[in-house]
Amino acid sequence: MRPTHPEPPLRRSRGVTLVELVIAMVVVAIIVAATIYFVYPLRQSVDLTARATLTDTADNALQRIGRDVRLALPNSVRVDGTSVEFIAVRTAGRYRADGGGGSSGTDCPADSGISAPDSDQLAFDAADTCFKSIGTVANANQILAGAGTGDFMVLNNYGTGFTSQDAYEAAPANRVRILTHASEAGPPARDRFTFGSTTFQRVLHDSPGRRFYVVSGPVRYVCAGGTITRVWNYPIQPDFPPTDLTGAVQALIAENVSGCVFDYAPNVAPQVGLLTLRLTLSRTLSGGETESVSLYHAVHVSNVP
Repeated sequence: MRPTHPEPPLRRSRGVTLVELVIAMVVVAIIVAATIYFVYPLRQSVDLTARATLTDTADNALQRIGRDVRLALPNSVRVDGTSVEFIAVRTAGRYRADGGGGSSGTDCPADSGISAPDSDQLAFDAADTCFKSIGTVANANQILAGAGTGDFMVLNNYGTGFTSQDAYEAAPANRVRILTHASEAGPPARDRFTFGSTTFQRVLHDSPGRRFYVVSGPVRYVCAGGTITRVWNYPIQPDFPPTDLTGAVQALIAENVSGCVFDYAPNVAPQVGLLTLRLTLSRTLSGGETESVSLYHAVHVSNVP
């Protein structure tokens, strides 16, 4: 009879030893500490950068609009809640309007001397085609001249509601196209402008400060679709918002825009307007929450014609 081998004793199941438990606790503590001291600060840094970016973007957009509006033609700012439009001034100067009549024939000659009043003045209540400025015009080299393409000269603009004194009108009486422009060394140094024959009415178009403006055209800032866009190089027109955007050029100013309000008060003080801008930018942070930044900006606008 073959001897039988005794069955090996069954192993008893072991539990977690105290050493293993301590090691597990230490590992968990290390992971938690690493999360607290390394991951959270990194997320906070990323979120802080996102907040700063939102603030910088909003501030830059508001400052950009403010700088442009400060160079607007007097009484040309208009808003509709989510956009602002104005006629951009390229430069300005002063004219003489004393004595003489409208220019014709050899009047307003291209010379360097002081000619008779009827040769270089800006005539009123008479057909006129040219005049010479008093002194030189700033940034004269930037003035564009030419039939159909040149800048406009505007006199004594009072804006919407003032017939014949609103540069936005389809055929305004106070705005003419500059056909030619030339700087004369003198003495005295002056700038010579010619335009199509027109008759300015003294009671409507003679500026109290004898000031004329050279304007390039309208500029509009539009808040829509989560962005702010600058639009320019389109025709001056009475419609607002403008309907004819022929030749318009656009540039993106800000993204992540979740809200904006543009408001304008034309007479907060005598011949002073106030444009207020409220802009809100929003962005989703790394933790999934939404961060929003709201900025307010006010711009005083000179409306002295």
